[in-house]
Amino acid sequence: MSKENHIIDQLSDFVTGWIAGCAGVVVSHPFDTIKTRLQSQGVAPNSPLRYNGTIHCLVETIKKEKVAGLFKGITPPLIGNALCNSIVFGVYGNVMRILSKDDKKTGNTGGFSFRKITIASVAVGFAQSLIVCPMELIKAKLQIQTNSVNRLYTSPIDCIRKIYRSDGFKGLFRGFGPTIIRDIPGFFTYFHSFELICLLISGNESTSVGPFGLMFAGGMAGTISWASVFPTDVIKTRIQIDTEKRYSGFIQCLKSSFKEEQWKILVRGLTPALLRAFPMNAAMFTVNILLKRIYSNHVISDELNS
Repeated sequence: MSKENHIIDQLSDFVTGWIAGCAGVVVSHPFDTIKTRLQSQGVAPNSPLRYNGTIHCLVETIKKEKVAGLFKGITPPLIGNALCNSIVFGVYGNVMRILSKDDKKTGNTGGFSFRKITIASVAVGFAQSLIVCPMELIKAKLQIQTNSVNRLYTSPIDCIRKIYRSDGFKGLFRGFGPTIIRDIPGFFTYFHSFELICLLISGNESTSVGPFGLMFAGGMAGTISWASVFPTDVIKTRIQIDTEKRYSGFIQCLKSSFKEEQWKILVRGLTPALLRAFPMNAAMFTVNILLKRIYSNHVISDELNS
């Protein structure tokens, strides 16, 4: 393989991941808005709990803000999630490619590998956190604005400008520690679940699973992953939207939140998060893998014709 083709192969994982990320955001953002609004309740001192559950939050949002209210803050994730998923699938694909480069020499036929998936998942967790932390910070701050009277930020750019003016560059990375704590185990669960479900469906790795199988495996992987790290995500969200600086860190926020609202705080917003996780990850994995297959078939066809 020429150097140019090798570079194109490396970039292809990033491109397919970017397209898959866009597809995932469009189908899932309304669920994310509901999740964030439920998670953020009670952060301000003596503030009332406005929503008593997922359905109530959904109905109230549409009643007061129309359907457009469900898509508040979509610009940062549409840009950022596309970038994040480009990094997720790009880093994952390239690390797996590096770890598998000697398979033919050693006689390894590929398939499920706990070691490879674990190493790739850890790499993805570190890489994504650098992008997703400021993106989720901005998204959350926009999502919790429920009316024009109390609106602090008029746009994502305005939000970035005001955060930077108030807290400097480090302000954009508020919640970075909890993001790392969430994402490394989250991606470990994510990719292992996906490959294991594909293995159960087809008896082989994901490369041989059909579109409906990919949708099911991707949706379930996202759901399992989110369920496993959701309490960490709650704490991360509360730290990021804490404008009064009540929380000094992850442990202090966890203790304070648990003391005020007991265990329920750790599952607040879980239902919309899981409802969001299935369609989002079903779309992302399916689009990503089908695009990679199209690219691979095109490369093979060109090699045969050359």
